[in-house]
Amino acid sequence: MIAWRAVLGVGGAMMLPSTLGLIFVLFADPKARGVAIGVWAGGISAGVALGPLLSGLLLEVFGWQATFLVAVPVMALVAIGAPLLLPEHKDPTAKIDLLSALLLVASLLAIIYGVKRFATQEPAGPSIGLLIAGALVGLWFVIRQLRATQPLLDVRLFANRTVSGALAVFLLSAAALGGVYSLFTQYLQQVQGLSPMQAGLSILPAAAVLIVVSTLSPMLARRFRPGNVIAVGLLTQVVGYILFTQLDAGTGLALVIASFVVTYPGVAPSMALTTDLVVSSVPPEKAGGASGLATTVNDLGISLGVAVIGSIGIAAYRSQISGSLPDGLPPEAAAAAETGIDGAIDAAGQLPGDIGEALTTAAQQAFTSGLKAAGITSAVIAAVAAIIAAVGLRHIRPTGQAHDDAEKEPAQES
Repeated sequence: MIAWRAVLGVGGAMMLPSTLGLIFVLFADPKARGVAIGVWAGGISAGVALGPLLSGLLLEVFGWQATFLVAVPVMALVAIGAPLLLPEHKDPTAKIDLLSALLLVASLLAIIYGVKRFATQEPAGPSIGLLIAGALVGLWFVIRQLRATQPLLDVRLFANRTVSGALAVFLLSAAALGGVYSLFTQYLQQVQGLSPMQAGLSILPAAAVLIVVSTLSPMLARRFRPGNVIAVGLLTQVVGYILFTQLDAGTGLALVIASFVVTYPGVAPSMALTTDLVVSSVPPEKAGGASGLATTVNDLGISLGVAVIGSIGIAAYRSQISGSLPDGLPPEAAAAAETGIDGAIDAAGQLPGDIGEALTTAAQQAFTSGLKAAGITSAVIAAVAAIIAAVGLRHIRPTGQAHDDAEKEPAQES
């Protein structure tokens, strides 16, 4: 399962930068390109919204295997249609640096796995060793990119303050949302008691707003500074994360959904605008490397968010559950409960009524405390990202003004 999921990840990672790169090839006009990126981001948001809903329906009607099989005809349509409908654009001089790709993957895996080990309360020595090893391999990767004539990822682009500022915002916003999102979906099912399909329906309103905000963000950036638009979105997320800290096991579903509606769309401006800022601020010949760097940072942010913030949530859960287990609980049930809420719910289902209910209640309360800890962490990260966007990107004018100036210059020269 893990191996084939890795293959799916490789395929998805190949598609996303390619679609983004085509947008910059097809839309030379900044205004049209901004709208196209907004639609692109909205399309990703629509997929994120429909995925849990469709998966939940398939899980209830068929089984987990169907969530993979349903994608086969969709991907077949893409595989057949893409070569026929999309223009071909390639660099004949480009080469694949397999060693650099392996170094990057090894570095990230070691760091992420090392972070996740801390939450398991295992000996810290191996976890620290993984972090050090990941950092050293990452350093090797960076040195290799600096020496390469055609780097896999052009790390020199970080010297551009627009690129570094936008990517920092993108990384932090993705990390803040990625960590809370994974815990929130568990909260809906394990604490609120929703089925997978009902959980997907609960996410749908926030995803619908995200699609709208993703489409509108480039339009707002034509009138207001992009950094300010991104900062407002992130501050909205901060409010949403704070609302998460008010949730408990008995919170009504309407308030839970409302909290997510406030939180989720706040990432849209950074998702829709930072990529355009990164690619448009470098020479055309480096646009491909810049788009690849942007998508890599986004994936890295989500992975780190799940690892770091998810680990904080799990650590908070384990800290509370260990002191709230009901008396008379069998040792094997207690051990299962301390691994996570899934183990606690499964163990509770095999116990007599009162003690099973007590274990379920304790696990739900402990998991909610973990979600609150994750919400506080994400709020701090999103606030830092908002400050970076407002201060570090304040030199970028509204895209509408930049477009008007670009049109005036040829007219003045003629």
